[in-house]
Amino acid sequence: MFIRRVRKKTPKTGTTYFYHQLVESYRTPKGPRQRTLLNLGKLDFEPKDLKGLANRIEEILCGQCPAFPSSLKIEQMARHFASLLRKQRLQSCPPQPQAPKQTWQTVDLDSLKSEDVRTVGAETVGAWAYEKLQMTRILKNCGFNEADIDRAKVLIVGKLIHPASERETYQWFQQRSALEEVMGIEAKHVSLSSLYRTCDRLVAQKEAIEHSLVERERELFGLGEKIILYDLTNTYFEGNPSAQEAQRGASKEKRSDRPLVTLAMVLDEDGFPKTSKVFPGNVSEPGTLEAILDELLVHRPRQLCLTRPTVVIDAGIATQANLQTIRTKGLDYVCVDRRRVQEVPEGNPTVVHDGPSGVVKAIRSADSSEIFLVCESAGRYQKEKSIKNRFQMRFEQDLQRLSDSLEKKGGIKKYEKVLERIGRLKEKYRLVARFYEIRVEEKDGKAVGLSWELKDEQGLEQRFSGRYRLRSSRTDLSDRKLWDLYNMLTQVEASFRSLKNELSLRPLYHRVSHRIQGHLFVTVLAYHLLCLIQRGLHAAGIHHHWTTLRRHLSGQVRVTTSMVNDNGQVIHIRHTSEPEPVHLEIYNALGLQPRPLKRLMTIE
Repeated sequence: MFIRRVRKKTPKTGTTYFYHQLVESYRTPKGPRQRTLLNLGKLDFEPKDLKGLANRIEEILCGQCPAFPSSLKIEQMARHFASLLRKQRLQSCPPQPQAPKQTWQTVDLDSLKSEDVRTVGAETVGAWAYEKLQMTRILKNCGFNEADIDRAKVLIVGKLIHPASERETYQWFQQRSALEEVMGIEAKHVSLSSLYRTCDRLVAQKEAIEHSLVERERELFGLGEKIILYDLTNTYFEGNPSAQEAQRGASKEKRSDRPLVTLAMVLDEDGFPKTSKVFPGNVSEPGTLEAILDELLVHRPRQLCLTRPTVVIDAGIATQANLQTIRTKGLDYVCVDRRRVQEVPEGNPTVVHDGPSGVVKAIRSADSSEIFLVCESAGRYQKEKSIKNRFQMRFEQDLQRLSDSLEKKGGIKKYEKVLERIGRLKEKYRLVARFYEIRVEEKDGKAVGLSWELKDEQGLEQRFSGRYRLRSSRTDLSDRKLWDLYNMLTQVEASFRSLKNELSLRPLYHRVSHRIQGHLFVTVLAYHLLCLIQRGLHAAGIHHHWTTLRRHLSGQVRVTTSMVNDNGQVIHIRHTSEPEPVHLEIYNALGLQPRPLKRLMTIE
């Protein structure tokens, strides 16, 4: 072997550049010939070092110890190129059958070694979901070429298996994953910059891709889509984003120190996403509903079934204006009434839920167009009572410390400062502070006394009574069905937990708008795959979190084992490790082969 330096000239600009090839000489009946084994690209080596690099590559492939020690740079590059060449030769060999005939070789056990270890378990499950949703067909219909589709596989399946930034996904794909083999991806198509460009293309085709996915999921599972679950979440940025979506707001992760961006999502009753939309971090939650309904009803009317869907929303979105908007668009709604329950209506309560979390009772009332259901939950009452007691105790302890400081040397005594401190405490404990009356005695501009009392004990108890009121335009629903419908909203909360924790939606590292939207949309696409996987596993009684399953699946790997036989030849076998019981359980539930990919073998 030797390395050839090739000179090239760009036709358009006339620029001259050089690249390198690994070349092998061989004999033929017509004389010696040469063939290119591998394109090495541009190498930063002195000409005298190229021969040493070629020799070291040949020694690694033949399993020989180096005659002379090489520099660290040559050793690293030689091992890299030898691995690429070995992989290229293995892929060109016909696959071995799963149950091969007995093949006997006499080998040197001391020469046995394993390398190029890549995880294959989670990749197989992710590829199954990707193909089940026919993502390749969907992307082709959106105008994506083969190279873009390969990169989309890395982005979407990579987000499912190794949730991280696009940069870390690229490193995972190149160094630790067998996704290239599992999904037939040509690695030469995948670079970090190309992943960013493909991400931009996915966002540009967001509407068409989401619509096609909804149609495919309806085709697979016959989704009813009688219920529309809607909610929002936000995530924070690291760094200094310049996008207009990055705004300060109320963070659900208590990261008010960072700019935020808001993601709105619509799910059906089976938990599959229907559509998503990105809003600025300071958006008013009620103000987002009409835009989302327009997204569903105007731009993609076929997404909804012929029956009249019911929109399920939380109290934060259920303003009177939004409820009127829902009616105007010909939809029904179920929500929590934003008004506090002041009085319990007369009537006999019915049990709408009786489970491990406790009993929930409800009393029904109605007017001409709406149903109201006042619910009282024993479990919720205990939870709210605990919150009330904790906040009361902390509020009064802080007030006592402030009162004690009036008599201590160096304590806060200035009247304005004491009032300022009380204001901060009221803000911190606002759930209970409004039920207290606080008095500060002043003398010569200083506070000389501080006292407080609970002025509205009945109001405090009512605020933490465990009662809430559901309201709905569905006058045909029973009390239990109405309560069950509202509690389906927990699916959206579970979805957001999956997006944030299992698929690493947060934090964001991008600065510009289209990259921010790309990161969020790829995460939503990965969630489509996750919904499909979880549906198959739940049907088989497997209810582990995806994080746990992903960790188990990473135990199965693809590895190249090399050994030297008694003829001095090097045998390379690319094979998959044996599945463990947990792998078999997952594969059987999804109908997958227990040993992904066939065995490959080559002899040097």
